[in-house]
Amino acid sequence: MPDQIALVAPVSAVTVFPDGARVLRSGEVRLAPGLGVVVAGGLPATADPASVRVAVRGGAAALLDVEARREFSADPLRGEIARLRSEAERWRDAVQELDDEAAAEQARLGFAGHLAQAAAAAMARAVSAGRAGHADLSAMADHLSASTAAALGRLREITARKRSAQRELDAAERRLADAEKRPGPAQRLEIRATIEAREPTSARVDLSYHVADASWQPLYDIALSGERLAVGYLAEVTQRTGEDWPEAELTLSTTRRGAHQALPELRPWYIGRPARPAPSPPVGAMPRIMPGGPPAGAAPERTLTARTSRAPVVPETAGAPLTTERGESGASVTYRVTRPVAVPSGGAPRTTTIARFDLHAAVSHLTVPALAAEAYLRATVTNSSPWLLLPGRARLFSDGQFTGETTLATVAPGEEFELRLGVDDQVRIERRLLRRQVSKAVLGAIRTIDMAHEISVSNHRNGPATVTVRDHIPVSTDGDIKVRLRETSRAPAEQTDLGELSWTRSLAPGRSGVIRHRFTVEHPAAVTVAGL
Repeated sequence: MPDQIALVAPVSAVTVFPDGARVLRSGEVRLAPGLGVVVAGGLPATADPASVRVAVRGGAAALLDVEARREFSADPLRGEIARLRSEAERWRDAVQELDDEAAAEQARLGFAGHLAQAAAAAMARAVSAGRAGHADLSAMADHLSASTAAALGRLREITARKRSAQRELDAAERRLADAEKRPGPAQRLEIRATIEAREPTSARVDLSYHVADASWQPLYDIALSGERLAVGYLAEVTQRTGEDWPEAELTLSTTRRGAHQALPELRPWYIGRPARPAPSPPVGAMPRIMPGGPPAGAAPERTLTARTSRAPVVPETAGAPLTTERGESGASVTYRVTRPVAVPSGGAPRTTTIARFDLHAAVSHLTVPALAAEAYLRATVTNSSPWLLLPGRARLFSDGQFTGETTLATVAPGEEFELRLGVDDQVRIERRLLRRQVSKAVLGAIRTIDMAHEISVSNHRNGPATVTVRDHIPVSTDGDIKVRLRETSRAPAEQTDLGELSWTRSLAPGRSGVIRHRFTVEHPAAVTVAGL
């Protein structure tokens, strides 16, 4: 038989995907001439046997075969669980026995009560007839009292013993439940690689496999200072694969599976009249056999494909190493983390930095005072970096102060995006009603409602502020009701058919601006206007 050689191969690199990870282990083995079986055991049970790849690097060695098999360790809990289950059943029987004793004592007390009533009636008749005296009556009462007291004492003793037995039963059931929750026999994956060496040699064995229960997601720290936007592009890595990843080379990939394993293809969409149901065959009729097929109406034959545990053999050529911090492969992007990162199993997230860079931001404010007298700070940014920004949560900071969180969509290099940075209390907004007049009209004439608003904007920032103000006038849904914008202190930069007005004001530090607009609503006097 070929010699078996244990492979000591710690984790050397991990590529994490949004829905899994590929783990690379590397180790050195000493090979004698001839056949040898290199065994790597203790791999996590979440590893996919079909994904195992083995490469041997050594001029005098050739990889012949690779086999992946499941292995189970002994279950040390089986005997303990049997013992705990037997102990719980013993205490359960003890509690039941005490319940039976208590029921027997209750029956005895009931019988003694009925007997006392009958004896009392008989003694009363004997005393009245002169056959017994008061001493006899007192002796009988003492006897019944002592008997009842003894029975009640035994009941109290049984109750105390039951409480103690119930506590022991509860504790035994808790111990049994805890033992049953603990994992049973550990399942691991073992890889056996058959290697042929032409001469005594040392060879490096690279072993890789795919595991589920691992993922990464992008995070962002975005800080605005003036017109400079500092972006911290982070990655949060989590894994529950059953093995800890020590400090090793970490690569993040955007490769993920689609909703279809193959390219989705549309099929013809047929419509027509409902199909008439086929007539049922007469009772006892034999099914008609179609040439080359199953009986008509029979279920189609189901084919099962067995999955082998044999992993495919990889040629000896080494894969291309990752040498750049960012790369593209087909439709995916990979990021190589420059500093080794340790990620323990158990789901505790580990955050690492992908990149840090600065972007230019065009900062402005937006206010809609008809809804809220607040100015919202926003930044229009062009992604001038070479990084593809993936969807993820972003923490926002403005001048060193935390302003909230938002969700960043996918932003390609060169693409423009907008960030909303919350309310800026240093830009004050006020909107007030200047006029609301209703003209008097005679019967059948036109009545006019005249309304005017004033919006004031004050800049208390240390620098200039560009503020976009949006307001609106009513839109009539009735042909007899006419709405007309009569005047504005400044011509709106934009006016839509839905009555929205927009102005943009640039204010120096400490300066204020006022926008006024006036509109009228004309309607027949007999018509009531709703919505104003």
